[in-house]
Amino acid sequence: MSHFHQHATEQTPETKGNVIHWAGPYDALTNYILRPSQKSIGFLAQVKSGDKVLDVGCGSGRLTLAAQEWAGAEGEAVGIDPSPEMIRIARRNAARAGLMAKFELGVAESLPFPDASFDLVLNRLMLHHLPVDLRQRGLAEMRRVLKPGGLCLVVDFEPPKSGLLRLFVENHMTPMAHVDVRDYVSLLAEAGFTDIENGPTSSKLLSYVRGRVPA
Repeated sequence: MSHFHQHATEQTPETKGNVIHWAGPYDALTNYILRPSQKSIGFLAQVKSGDKVLDVGCGSGRLTLAAQEWAGAEGEAVGIDPSPEMIRIARRNAARAGLMAKFELGVAESLPFPDASFDLVLNRLMLHHLPVDLRQRGLAEMRRVLKPGGLCLVVDFEPPKSGLLRLFVENHMTPMAHVDVRDYVSLLAEAGFTDIENGPTSSKLLSYVRGRVPA
């Protein structure tokens, strides 16, 4: 169980990471752009019925809700994010979907859960929001809360191979042009993950890195 409790007024936790507060427009935009990649992420996440899943940097909760569906009624999906606005939107989305996923305030570098609590930890478009020093701390925390044999799945941008698409990203999505999910391979290894893999998703802009906690 999370150590957090819902309060009438929730404050942004202290973090050096980037916190997004424009939750409504973010939810509408990202749901439209990212929904097509959801099925392939589910396949990569290897969620089984009854699994307990943590979505770190859950934003408006769309991936967490998908994880709850993958885990089924016997499983549990928990999303954390440092933005109170995102958590409010995520809880609203869960209520509208009729799903029991839980959403709480939290930061990647200090996860509010006991050791070995989850079968799967995932995050999508989160790690690049952390400064370099916090990325390693965040991944170490993800490893800590995973059970032996548990899987960590990181989904983020990879520079497009197409010349036209690369030109578009460089001119219209400048911050993303400097993000490369392949840079996380060494970070997962340093955090103690094994069986590390890197590859594409069904989205031309998103790729993944995943690794396991030794059994």
